[in-house]
Amino acid sequence: MDFLSRINAVLHHQAPDKIPFAPYDNLVPRGEFARQLENRGMGLCYRRHTIFAEMPHVSLEIRAEGGEKVTTYRTPEGDVSTRTKTHAGRIADNLDTETEGLIKDLKDYDPVIYMLEDTTFQVDNSGYYDLLRDIGADGIFRDWGLDFEASPYGATRRYFGEIYGLDKWIYHQHDHPDHFAKLVEAQTRRDERRLKLVGDSPAEFLGFGWIEGLWSPDQFRKWELPFYKKWVSYLQSKGKILSLHCDVTRDLNSYKEVIAETNVDVVEAFTPPPVSDLSLREARECWGNIIIWVNFPETIFWAGAQATKEYTIQLLKSAAPGDRLVLSFTEMGTWGATDDATERCFKAGTLAIMDAIEEHGKYPIQA
Repeated sequence: MDFLSRINAVLHHQAPDKIPFAPYDNLVPRGEFARQLENRGMGLCYRRHTIFAEMPHVSLEIRAEGGEKVTTYRTPEGDVSTRTKTHAGRIADNLDTETEGLIKDLKDYDPVIYMLEDTTFQVDNSGYYDLLRDIGADGIFRDWGLDFEASPYGATRRYFGEIYGLDKWIYHQHDHPDHFAKLVEAQTRRDERRLKLVGDSPAEFLGFGWIEGLWSPDQFRKWELPFYKKWVSYLQSKGKILSLHCDVTRDLNSYKEVIAETNVDVVEAFTPPPVSDLSLREARECWGNIIIWVNFPETIFWAGAQATKEYTIQLLKSAAPGDRLVLSFTEMGTWGATDDATERCFKAGTLAIMDAIEEHGKYPIQA
């Protein structure tokens, strides 16, 4: 099997010849090392958009000052702005990190809600067909079901600041519930306009949703689960395979039941122990036929290549029979190597994963 046949076999609950290794494309920098891995069967998961947003009645002003980029959005309801630290290093998003979000106080709600209501969407499938021609059988295209991957409730966090606005987002829910509820309602209307187009995407595989572990399973059930119940079934009726991104590590066990309730097809970024508190076997027992797309815990690499190989072998055996498993990097991968020693360690660890798959990842896996 080539990589694309292998990953499609897993996504359609068929038997692959061996467990796929499918990191995100931005987590294995291109070059000689990537070619070496691809020649041994690795493929990449390319996350791309086929739908793009426009705000026809909002104007933008961007200026740079003091190593930061200030973006101002001018609306009929007032102006709001973000502040972004530029040249923030290799593992930052496009080398930029947002330090100040759109909503700083109550006067910012109306402009942001106006922007949400003003948003229109355009479909451009050319990137999908272009990428398929480029990558052939060496990767898989995954469309974005939601702009921020998160449900409307989770997406509103970004308006208070991507990294530094979590406290504001929490306090506003408590101190200004009416304003916050209107924001969630506007975000929901925006996302639902988009999702009606997503169902017609030529891409079969979609990222849909994000559990960050920043709010409890009870809050997830209250604010998010109804949205999943509505749109997961709709998109699946359109033939889509839906992947839920799960960043939770320390208390993943407490989320396992609500994850099952979403009825998604794939749980990805699943990080096994020693980083999380939920083993692969326990997850399989709870989630049944859900495909588990593993984020390999790179901390294992520091124990050395042999220890990494042995860990991988035991991980594979715990997943038997193995036809619903993908190994991957979804969080850092070799993109997180910012010095020579770390790069050597990560490359040795990645090769050890490939060794384990070649020797023990052939289907059916023996427990």
